[in-house]
Amino acid sequence: MTGSERSGLPQGTAGWAKALLSQQLPALARTAQSISECAGDDDSSGTDLAALILRDAGMTTRVLRLASSRLHNPHGQRIRTVSRAVALLGFDVVREIALGIAVLDVLGGRHAGCAQAAAEAARALRTAVQARALAEAAGIDAPEEVFIAALLQDLGHLAFWSVVPQWLPAWRQDAAQPPLQAARRVQADIGLDLDDLSLVLNAELRLSPLLVGEADTPGRRAANVARRWVDALEPGGKREDFDAAVAIASEAFGLDGTVLREQIAAQARQGDALIDDLFDPTVRALLPVPRRPDDVDDDTSPVTARADAALGLDVLRDLAELQASGRPDPGVALSMVMEGLQRAAGFDRVVFALLSPDRSELRLRSALAAQRAPLAAAFPMALRDCGRLLDLLAHPRVQVLAATSPDTGRWLHRLGAREALLGPLVVEGRVLGLLQADRAVSGDPIEHDARTLFALLLQQANLALGAMK
Repeated sequence: MTGSERSGLPQGTAGWAKALLSQQLPALARTAQSISECAGDDDSSGTDLAALILRDAGMTTRVLRLASSRLHNPHGQRIRTVSRAVALLGFDVVREIALGIAVLDVLGGRHAGCAQAAAEAARALRTAVQARALAEAAGIDAPEEVFIAALLQDLGHLAFWSVVPQWLPAWRQDAAQPPLQAARRVQADIGLDLDDLSLVLNAELRLSPLLVGEADTPGRRAANVARRWVDALEPGGKREDFDAAVAIASEAFGLDGTVLREQIAAQARQGDALIDDLFDPTVRALLPVPRRPDDVDDDTSPVTARADAALGLDVLRDLAELQASGRPDPGVALSMVMEGLQRAAGFDRVVFALLSPDRSELRLRSALAAQRAPLAAAFPMALRDCGRLLDLLAHPRVQVLAATSPDTGRWLHRLGAREALLGPLVVEGRVLGLLQADRAVSGDPIEHDARTLFALLLQQANLALGAMK
């Protein structure tokens, strides 16, 4: 970055804090402070909190969805109103949910202005889930307060990346990095310490009592150590960093290290579930894939997708329920299918393309990929440049494509893949488009189980399209 480019930016921690407090953070502050004031008022009740949430239709919908999820409602109790959510889950849990949603809405997790904004929001949520569980295991008072402190302790990181599209548009299309790497880039390129910015913003907004009070409280320690092991689980994380964080927590809170590791693994899954419920599929596709506690090592290469057979069954079950509902929304069904291909079948990239009305070209409708831009640049694609692709789509079965094939090599070359699965999308016998899935990023082979799940999900996609007639 040149000196002239830096000169147009806010200068120093104070300059960035002033800019963010005047532009990006007032909306969050108003919402969060209203929620905090409701909690701090001895005369307030669940009705007051419900009324506050109900002012925002979007928040109401997401609170109910999250309150009904397996994370907070493992027994599947019926929750259709915010008031019932408060009654079943408790005032503090619903307050925690509402504040988490508010942070995501304002600071980029839900509608990310750049990939790094989504990665920072995911880190905050994973840290908050881990910190709350640690607080509960250690017997720390008010674990919900620890959740909120952990969520907001890196407020400077969240706020900075939320304004990157405005202040640093050249960074907007960059792939997400683990947050520690991203923070080092900010320090090197513009001389801003995001941890210092977090301290200033939290002192100014005072959204969490734990973050503005005494620094060495049990709740604050739980939030800090949870962040350390969440960072160690990012791509490139080191085993010694993870082990050190676990040892610190074990000693500080008198917990058995083996049991603590098992808890961290369980909470990592809970954090993933929370992200699944709160992030749009297209945003989730931007996120670096974290490691599991037993996978942390010194390898700095990116972690690639892994198949998840249990999740595959869940997706198929959800699609079957959607079909049984009558006239399923084909857009919702296709979104579920694409997510299932990426997350359950372990594909790096999933493409949904439609034929043009004159059947001369393919047009990209949607794609799930860590870097969507290269895929988008390949479309629209003239069928004359795709070999025998249209002939292959005429067959109602899954095709295994290889770059070495004279029939499909040009198609795969345009998409930057060496191997892929292809399936036709058909309504009343007429091909409308295709689904393709590949592992172009990892280079891993496509195994039999992945092909089987692709075929099953393709069938569900065609059933949903058939319901449109």
